Amino acid sequence: MSEGTVRESIGRIEVAPEVLATIAYYTTLRVDGIAKMAPIPPDVARLFRRETRHHGVLLDLVDEGKVKFDIYVIMSPHVNIMETSQRLQTAVVEAIDTMVGIPVDAVNVHVEDVVYAQGEAA
Repeated sequence: MSEGTVRESIGRIEVAPEVLATIAYYTTLRVDGIAKMAPIPPDVARLFRRETRHHGVLLDLVDEGKVKFDIYVIMSPHVNIMETSQRLQTAVVEAIDTMVGIPVDAVNVHVEDVVYAQGEAA
């Protein structure tokens, strides 16, 4: 098959929602400034029982084959929360696009806390 030739699909490809949540999870942990994932608050988890949840990542499959993420994180101290959150959003969109090719509608970042070492002050 030569370059530029488009191969017809020989079957169907399905990606489980849990795979998308896992990609977002590991991508999040690689962003500088993210200390760890935060648990999804119980009131939110109760509201979104039917969506896919994975260690601080809530995934919603929206219309037109797009996905929306709500990511709950705990930040490291002494980082710019806005810049770190924007880098996280970009990283998740790029990872999903590169690995799966599914369009991302939104990446909502929920900063639940900032973790300081014992004895460290702001």
